[in-house]
Amino acid sequence: MKKIKSKIFFTAIVSAVFLSGCVTTGEYEQIRADITKLHIENSQLKQEVSELKTRMDKMSSDLSTATALKEGQLTLIAQTQDYVKELQILKGRFEESSYSNDKKFKELSDKIAELQAKLTHPQQPIPQKEPEQKKISPGQLKNPKEIYDSAHVDIKEKRYASARDKFQEITKNYPDFELLPNSYFWIGETYYSEKKYEDAILAYEEFLKKYPKHDKAPGALLKEGMAFLELKDKKTAKVVFERVIERYPKSKEAEIAQQKIAEILKSQNSGKKSTKTKSKTKTKSKQ
Repeated sequence: MKKIKSKIFFTAIVSAVFLSGCVTTGEYEQIRADITKLHIENSQLKQEVSELKTRMDKMSSDLSTATALKEGQLTLIAQTQDYVKELQILKGRFEESSYSNDKKFKELSDKIAELQAKLTHPQQPIPQKEPEQKKISPGQLKNPKEIYDSAHVDIKEKRYASARDKFQEITKNYPDFELLPNSYFWIGETYYSEKKYEDAILAYEEFLKKYPKHDKAPGALLKEGMAFLELKDKKTAKVVFERVIERYPKSKEAEIAQQKIAEILKSQNSGKKSTKTKSKTKTKSKQ
């Protein structure tokens, strides 16, 4: 359509020139060449305008993308700042928890060291009579399995000292015995059964240091806490029960430890209420 218009325009100009009678053939050719050049330049100009429009569209798209990226960066920075704040809070809680655990662990270690020092210089032991039954000494047995089985027979018959001697014989002379860890554990059990709670605590502690991942480890730590309870040391008992829950969270012993902690807290709260009631009573009587 544009070409047709150009031809009509060109024909009109040529006709006008010829009608005027003032244009030569050479001038006609020059005019024609100028018009052709003008047409080419017009086409180039249109192409440049089209390219410029394409570039402007791309720049607009890039600007939109850059704007979106900037908004995304701002959102990311805000989220990062939130994460940093949460991390600082968690770090503070961790440090507080770590300090509390270290303090409790030190208190427990000091308590055990105190027991060890106390038992290093024991008081005059009170002889205890065991049931008069035939005893088998470790030296009469042939192998550690026989000694171990005989020790369990002694436990059933409540001959705890005799059983302990046999378990100790195993720990001293049979380091490769498959039930060596159990022997350490049962030494603590014999002391606990005799109500020698301080000795039991030290025996359980020795077992736990040697075999912290043994199947009987949760039971040993729980019994250690029970022994402290029997010694009326609720504070240390609570620390030990908390260690049971921390170390063996999915065990039955952890459930029992949780119950024991609840009982300790309940008794402590009852004691506080009782103390407040007595204090109020005394105040009223003075008035």
